[in-house]
Amino acid sequence: MSDQRMSGSGMSMPRPSIGLVVGILVLASSISIMSTDMYTPSLPDLALWFDTTPTHVKLTISLNMLAFGLAQLVHGPLSDRFGRRPVLMSSLVAVAVLCLACAAAQSIDQLIVARVLLGFAAGAEAVVGLAIIKDLYSEQEQVKALALLGMVIAVAPAVAPILGGYMHVAFGWQANFVVIAVMSLLAVGIVARLLPESTQADPQAIQPAVVFRGYKSLLGNSDFLTHTAMLGVALGLIFVFVTGAPFVLMDMMGVPADEFGYYQAGIVVAFFLGSVLASRLADYWQASSLLTLGVMLIVVGVTALALVVILQADNPTSLTLAYSLITFGMGPLFAVAPSRALRSIEGQAGTASAMLSGVEQCMAGMAAVMVSLLTDGTARPMAIMCIVLAVLLIVLFRRSRVEDRMRARALDAMRL
Repeated sequence: MSDQRMSGSGMSMPRPSIGLVVGILVLASSISIMSTDMYTPSLPDLALWFDTTPTHVKLTISLNMLAFGLAQLVHGPLSDRFGRRPVLMSSLVAVAVLCLACAAAQSIDQLIVARVLLGFAAGAEAVVGLAIIKDLYSEQEQVKALALLGMVIAVAPAVAPILGGYMHVAFGWQANFVVIAVMSLLAVGIVARLLPESTQADPQAIQPAVVFRGYKSLLGNSDFLTHTAMLGVALGLIFVFVTGAPFVLMDMMGVPADEFGYYQAGIVVAFFLGSVLASRLADYWQASSLLTLGVMLIVVGVTALALVVILQADNPTSLTLAYSLITFGMGPLFAVAPSRALRSIEGQAGTASAMLSGVEQCMAGMAAVMVSLLTDGTARPMAIMCIVLAVLLIVLFRRSRVEDRMRARALDAMRL
């Protein structure tokens, strides 16, 4: 397989290894993930610290996620205009500054504002990483790269709440944001030194007419929207846990703050194993078969979660096991769906990746907001949202099969 790829100007340029690119993207993406997951064990105590309600505290998660999603609609075109590296490095610097602002917050309103701005700044990591993979690799290589990225990046949300719980007990919730700020500044230097630029800057990319035309085209692309929405549903299932589980497990079930991270680590390890499976099967299974496997496992996991709650058998272990089955199925889904969404896109990979990640994050953020608003001190809101998302996933999967058949017929027609 050639190690050269044509750049946007038609010039041949060296193509870096998948391992190097994925490793650097893991570093950058882990920082944005850990900026939330490290302080989830602190959420119940923040209500007492700021003398506020759990609903207000949960807004520091859900509104951050919404800002994260919306920001990607901006970061994508910016990365097409100025290049992937400058946008990513600027984002990491802003993350460092805003993490320090979070640590310095004197009220819940100040923390919410800082978290919203932090989400906006951190939005570059996801869109730039996906655009780089789209820039450099073929569809089959993208599946392998995304499976590897998912497999390795799973370590961050597994380790972050465990580390965050101990940091909270030892030094207070502010310490977690200070750690992320330091990591962000270190990452800037590593990205500047090791990450190659994967695209040619397009001076037209941020002109309003160009941006509008690009997003309008994507909104009319059924294949793109179907698989993007599938990613949004899957990520929404994760956000439901991140938003609701700290209160259910710690407040309702009595799990200590420094032990909560082990339960979240359980569902992340399951995602890691699902990504390992997808990486191993990518050379032997068709992408459609991997996607089918992922959807089936997620639906079975949601069914198990609903039964646990309905039968009042919910406890930290049963909830974590049911959710682990859901996240195990996300390994194959996250490995396949992004490349499926982008398979019909030519040019402006940053804009397309921005729309994909933006829609994905906004759908997930809305699920997190709903869990926040439905809070009743039990696991029922989590179960209800998971059922709604699973039904939507089934509908989207059926549409995905239709898109596959339409695409196959179009390719057959071109060969005639």
